[in-house]
Amino acid sequence: MRPFSFGGVLLATFIYIANAEFTSSHKLHKRIHVYPPYVQVKPRSYIVQFEDYLPPTHAGHFYSMPGVDVQHHYSNIFNGISVRTDRSADSTHLASVNGVKRVWPVRVYTAAGYSTGLNATYPYIHKPTGVERAIEELGLDGKGIHIGIVDTGVDYNHPELGNCWKTKGCMWQYGADLVGDKYNPYTENPIIVPKQTPMDCAGHGTHVSGIIAGQGPTVYGVARNVTLGMYRVFGCPGTDPGAGQTSDDFIIKGIEMAVADKSDIISLSLGGGSWSDGPSSIAASNAVKQGIVVVAAVGNDGTGGLHTVSAPAVGNGVLGVGSVDSWNYTVSMMMIVNEHTSQSVFITPSNTVGYPFIFETDTPVVSLVNNSDVEACVNITQDLTGIVAVFEITSNCSPLSTIASIAQAGAVGIILIYTKPGLTYPTLETGKIPLVVISSDNGQFLLDAIAQGPTTIKALKSNPTITIPADKGSGQISTFSSMGPDPNLGLSPHVMAPGGYIYSTFPLKFGSYFVLSGTSMATPYVSGAVALLKQARPNLTVKEIGEILLTTAHPIINSKTKKVEHPYKGGSGLINVYDAIKSRAKIDPPMLSLNSTTRGVITTYQDLSALGNVRWTARTIKLTNMDVNNNMRIDIDYSISDSLSMYYKNGSIAYTPRVWTGNATTGGINNTEPVVYIPDAVKSIPSGKTGQYTVILVAPKGLAECEGWYFGGQLNFNLKWDGDLNITPYHVPFAGFNGDYTKLDVLAPLGSGFPFLGDENAKPVDPKNLVVSASNPISVYFSMALPSHLGILQLVDANNKKIGYLPQGYATDIPHTCPTCSVPNISVIVNGTVFTDTDLTNAIEAPAGKYYLHSAFLRPFGNTSNSDDYQTWDSPEFTIG
Repeated sequence: MRPFSFGGVLLATFIYIANAEFTSSHKLHKRIHVYPPYVQVKPRSYIVQFEDYLPPTHAGHFYSMPGVDVQHHYSNIFNGISVRTDRSADSTHLASVNGVKRVWPVRVYTAAGYSTGLNATYPYIHKPTGVERAIEELGLDGKGIHIGIVDTGVDYNHPELGNCWKTKGCMWQYGADLVGDKYNPYTENPIIVPKQTPMDCAGHGTHVSGIIAGQGPTVYGVARNVTLGMYRVFGCPGTDPGAGQTSDDFIIKGIEMAVADKSDIISLSLGGGSWSDGPSSIAASNAVKQGIVVVAAVGNDGTGGLHTVSAPAVGNGVLGVGSVDSWNYTVSMMMIVNEHTSQSVFITPSNTVGYPFIFETDTPVVSLVNNSDVEACVNITQDLTGIVAVFEITSNCSPLSTIASIAQAGAVGIILIYTKPGLTYPTLETGKIPLVVISSDNGQFLLDAIAQGPTTIKALKSNPTITIPADKGSGQISTFSSMGPDPNLGLSPHVMAPGGYIYSTFPLKFGSYFVLSGTSMATPYVSGAVALLKQARPNLTVKEIGEILLTTAHPIINSKTKKVEHPYKGGSGLINVYDAIKSRAKIDPPMLSLNSTTRGVITTYQDLSALGNVRWTARTIKLTNMDVNNNMRIDIDYSISDSLSMYYKNGSIAYTPRVWTGNATTGGINNTEPVVYIPDAVKSIPSGKTGQYTVILVAPKGLAECEGWYFGGQLNFNLKWDGDLNITPYHVPFAGFNGDYTKLDVLAPLGSGFPFLGDENAKPVDPKNLVVSASNPISVYFSMALPSHLGILQLVDANNKKIGYLPQGYATDIPHTCPTCSVPNISVIVNGTVFTDTDLTNAIEAPAGKYYLHSAFLRPFGNTSNSDDYQTWDSPEFTIG
């Protein structure tokens, strides 16, 4: 802890053309949204938003428009429609109608990507979150609270999920199938045949439902007596691209139906993009304005580092949830037998949905570790018919290719030895062959047994399960959990909950129970916790619920550094619903997003002027004593997190954030940690009254601004009421950038190898010996260090005349990219075709000749009319023939 020293928007375009062209393009950009090329969109489908002052009846203009088919008419949380068009109509036609505020292509989404792993059952994950005490001491169960879930559906026939649908006394009273089994948003004419009920054919929604309200005896949910609604917006998984995915139009429809059904809470374990002004984010934020708590997953791109949180979790007022690993593993067992040993070995549940790792007869097991074919990454020549094969992930080959080769050789099962700590492992598509994972220790035992002689797996009708303690990662931030900040330096995630290795319900036809990991799993946990809080304190507003949940969360302490985790990784900390229910103080705001700082001498307070020329900001915090009978005494200190940077010292990008690990106690003006001051801090607040604090935060001057450090920590309000023996801690996270954020480049450093011109396989090409044409195209590849709200790529001739925009060369909402992210990089095709308009509808062919590409990317908070606010890059010259 650090004592105080005193007691006492991004809306832009970047077009490097004449001013007249710039003005026209800017006006068009304000109405038509064009996604970057990596974004999958529904063919010829758009979402049209009307101006706020217009009534829903304004949609009537579109029902008679030639070439336009209105698909959905929204009204209560989104003023607009979704449409499909034929080839005679496009976004320009839609935007030309009076009263249209914005037009978006319909974006495609997946459920917040999840992977199989392991976890704990009740009560192990409920004790650290305060849920156990809320249930057992306060008798709470969520009764009377309605939660709407927008997901893949639910197997409501599951005995631990009620085995009922909309009957009297059933937990499922609301919901619908919006899409049917065959819905695929990638197709020209999606098959939309909703069923009478939202039966789950994927598993994700059933798993989410068990986390909220599993009835036991195997899975005990957070709020077992809530009333639920399921709004199915995903089709069934399949081999075709787009199968098992959904799109903006149906997500909005699902949210709207949940609002109409009077949901108190809406749970969204899905996401994509990183901006708060997309249609699904707007819909979620509008639901919040109507008094509904919206809880959303921040995403699973944490291995990509900073700036990986996703929408709609970044929507205004939406509660964005990150994941921590659980405290126990629920594992299965298999029996290994040979003439020398007979022993049980812990395994994960089968990674292959619908194909459990059980065998009717004793089944031989062989090792492919050090197998020459596996090591050489070629097809396995050994006959594996009727055999279970064991192998390790190596750096030489893709595990997917090895799995396919093993299956082709006739194996009936696969055991993967995972050499990393714990029992987590990546999702691996295995087709129709069961795959389980064992730890390196158990793997070595198995390999030793095989080396002794013929070894078999004992025939079992089912795999027994057992709960065992987790390794040192329990309660720590999951490696997959996406990190903040959002593109506007907003603090995200907001809170954390168990999401790593969660054992929950699964469709009966897929085995009834399964282990998944993801922020998808943490989100319903928070939704259930909010239900308990609303049941206990029904008069709280949405804003108050957020304030209380965040300020009573327990900051996550890094097990290695013993410091509080950076708020861009851990938000406010792990939720504790019992402490939230019992809270007697309210802090506004509950977190400080320091998206603007000033460099200079702090002249406002004379005692601080001695700090000299520093980067600083001041914020106001209001602390309310909600106890109407007792006065409250306040002592304030603060905890500092290790600063994070997305760059190494040599300037190359660090997808795993670089951490400032030095002992930052140098003091004085060269301190390498941020410093917090609260001049004239109030020491007590009477019952029912509010105190106001000015908080001055000074960035770490001892860290070089050119190295791009993000600093952060927690303000600790240690409160004690009259008659109390113990102090009750409340926390407010703060985080910001150590420098002028508006001056940062958004492209990855040139040393990263980007941008470059390359072939369809992303192999760099030499433009000097290249003739580009429709039959011989190339692409330009970009990697984004920071999100950029809008980007343009133009073809420029040898006389420096702009010919037009490349196909997909005008785009908005460009995210941070990384090798392990949902978006590894961005590529735009170059084939001689360009467009004269920003909607990319008026195509022309560039004459033969010499050309180069001009790109410009708006920096954070950039001004669209200021050319200095853009980062530009020009390609080498090439020939179009």
